[in-house]
Amino acid sequence: MQVSAVDFSSFINIPTPLKRLCHPLFEEKEVEVWLKEDYKTHEAVSGNKFRKLKYNLIEAQNKGFETLLTFGGAYSNHIYAVASAAKELGFKSIGIIRGDELNEHSSPTLSFASKMGMKLHFVSRSAYREKEEVVRKLDDKYFLIPEGGSNELALKGVSEMVDEILNEIQPTHLITAAGTGGTAAGILSNENYRGECWVVPVLKNGGFIKQEIESLLHQSEDRIQLFTDYHFGGYGKWNTKLSDFIESFEHDFNIPLDPVYTGKLLFAVMDLIRKDQFPPNSKLVVYHSGGLQGSPKYHKIK
Repeated sequence: MQVSAVDFSSFINIPTPLKRLCHPLFEEKEVEVWLKEDYKTHEAVSGNKFRKLKYNLIEAQNKGFETLLTFGGAYSNHIYAVASAAKELGFKSIGIIRGDELNEHSSPTLSFASKMGMKLHFVSRSAYREKEEVVRKLDDKYFLIPEGGSNELALKGVSEMVDEILNEIQPTHLITAAGTGGTAAGILSNENYRGECWVVPVLKNGGFIKQEIESLLHQSEDRIQLFTDYHFGGYGKWNTKLSDFIESFEHDFNIPLDPVYTGKLLFAVMDLIRKDQFPPNSKLVVYHSGGLQGSPKYHKIK
């Protein structure tokens, strides 16, 4: 693979910082907590979205594709990131969007994607479920990136993020939010990482994500632990309890969170520490995967 074929240095900032968080709770429970601030890669192509896209974009360019085709919903961080990356690198882009009642003005995400030049095609939810069958015929015309960006090419990019962490510390636990399981699979694919991977699904009934992770890895994995009680009603849903937590966390640590992924993740981490789920002397790295356009405050700022 001609890795030099795509120059990311003009718009992507890596390696991203690893920041130690200090709080009386951490001292009381005798744990170290670090945050991998991967949201600092890029405003739009942030965190795990860049990590997952990196080798997909290299593959697309090396194979001579001019157009990227992918899928998502009205508030998809993935759609947002692909649209921006395509514009930065000179690709055309197409987004197949779930919900034929929607249009480009239905959400800030879709408005942004359209502004970046992505052609949006809105399909019914039933048609969306059959999307893979439909687009399989288009393989020779467009470079297909799966919903959420999770495929084997994505794992390599996420694994590089883990190497950045291991260059600084050796954690006992890496903790990530999950929608599709690609980030967790990428973490576990890193041959140098020997710790556990704790996963917080952000959607209801998230137990299936373990199977998705193992499918991407092509093997069973006993270092995964899922914590499925922190979805706050489902994907893209939250309540006052989570909003209040995010406000408090941002005040205490000066780190921005969103209510779709990272807010739920950090709520879970604080709760699990409080409940003594981590042995004393554990060294935790929490993965801030970006996606801050999921924050209502972000929409107001924009």
